[in-house]
Amino acid sequence: MTVTTATAAGPPMPEFRGRGLAHVFSTLDYRTRVDVHDVSGYHRTVLWPLNWKVCSQSPAAGRPLNGQAVTIGVVKKSERCPGK
Repeated sequence: MTVTTATAAGPPMPEFRGRGLAHVFSTLDYRTRVDVHDVSGYHRTVLWPLNWKVCSQSPAAGRPLNGQAVTIGVVKKSERCPGK
């Protein structure tokens, strides 16, 4: 007898690009590891989420979250995202 089990995919990754960084933390499960990086080229430390907006994310929006870390690239709210 063979028994197969299907691994339940996690919830889909929301689209965070263009949103405030605080929205990321309020949306994702508290157990999800979130790595945040300043992508402006200044390599600043992100201390206050309300001052930052999301430019990039990994995994991409719609991909299942299966307990992996989430990587978020940010710039200050008054700045443009690189490449735009």
